[in-house]
Order: sequence, then structure tokens, then C-alpha cells
Amino acid sequence: MALKMETRNQMPKRIVEDKVLRFSAGERLSHWVHAISFFVLLFTGLGVLSTSFQPAMAIFGGIQVAQLIHRIAAIFFVVVVGLMFFVGNPRYHWRWLKFVFRFKKSDWQHVCAFPKEFFGGHGNYPEQEKYNGGEKINSLITIFGTIFITLSGVVMWFASSFPPALVRWAYPVHDLSMFIMTAAAIGHIYLGLLHPDSRAAMSGMINGYVSTKFARAHHREWYERLKKEQSMNEQKNV
Repeated sequence: MALKMETRNQMPKRIVEDKVLRFSAGERLSHWVHAISFFVLLFTGLGVLSTSFQPAMAIFGGIQVAQLIHRIAAIFFVVVVGLMFFVGNPRYHWRWLKFVFRFKKSDWQHVCAFPKEFFGGHGNYPEQEKYNGGEKINSLITIFGTIFITLSGVVMWFASSFPPALVRWAYPVHDLSMFIMTAAAIGHIYLGLLHPDSRAAMSGMINGYVSTKFARAHHREWYERLKKEQSMNEQKNV
């Protein structure tokens, strides 16, 4: 019984050899459901937005089918990701919210130095937490963009239930929110896939792990905290 209690209370290791677990399975699931549904919404939404894009909707079987897929993707975009705050292992999602709404001096210093790195240089950053200043801004764009897209989308979907003036405002709010989120997504993809300094982070969204070298260079405050917590847990379990 004592052995079972010890195993149950033992915290899983976040640092294993030369790798650090940055994102849990639940975090990765949220990211990919959100990303895939976003681009399905973007593509099908273009056909609804302008007749110029409607010929491309043939890939879905026509504009009517594209509109149906748009609404189904909207449900995944909102409901599935929202559920991850309450099922599985939601503590990481709530911790993410806590982090991105808390800006410290080091976060602003990261934001100021980031343009140099974005265009190929190397910014001089203070030590960063799990989410650096740039990632926090990207997260805030995602959060508020999702809120505005969802609320305006509900008004547009059930237009007969809302005042005409509100419905008219919903369309530009919906389009502008999607435009801002698309611009942020393009930058996000560039950094994750092409940028020589930051593309090492992509493995964190594939298998959960990043190298300790990357963690120390980009998120040293977080890495040192994890190392200290893991060392304390190991001492308790000796």
C-alpha cells in the first residue's frame, strides 16, 4: 500500500535527459483543433464573404455545403476548445490564461526586442517564463479574436433573433476579427516553421517536448523553476 501511495503522489518528470515537456496532450489537442478549425472557417468564410471566392468552394461541393461546413467548424472552434478548460487535464489551460493576462517588465522588454529577431537578428531578452511577451500578445489576439468572432457569428447565424442594427454591425466585426487573427496566424506559422531561432519550438506542439537548449535560451525562468520543482519532488520521494 505504501508503494502505491508513493507512486500515486509522485509528480511526472517534466525534464528528461536533454528534453523538457512544454505542452501536455490536452494543450496540444486544443492547439490543433483550434488551428485546423480556424483555417476551415477562414477558407469557407471567404466563399460567403465574396462571390469571387465561390468557384473555389467547389472543393467542398458548392457554396451551400461550404456554408454548412463553416457552421460545423465554428462549433469545433468554440465548443471543443472550451471543453478543454473543464475536462481532461484543464489546469494547464487555466494556467495559460493566468500567464497571458499577467505582463511583467521582462515581458515588455521581450516585446521591444522581438522585432529584431523576427526579421532575422537575435534579440537580447531578459529571462522569460513558459510564455514570453510575444507569445502572450499572440495569445491575447487569439482570445479576444475568438470572443468577437464567436459573438458576431452567433448574431449572424441567428439574425432574425437580433435587432437589424446589431446584425449590420456583426458583419464588419466578424470580418475585422478574422483579418487580425489571420495576420497573427501568418506570423505564428512563419516563426514556428521557418524562423531559424524559434522553429525549434514546433516540436513542443508535435510531441510535447522541446530541447533543454531551446528552453534555457528562450524560457530560462520557466526552465529553472521546473528544474527546481523536479529536484524537490525527487528529494521527497527518496
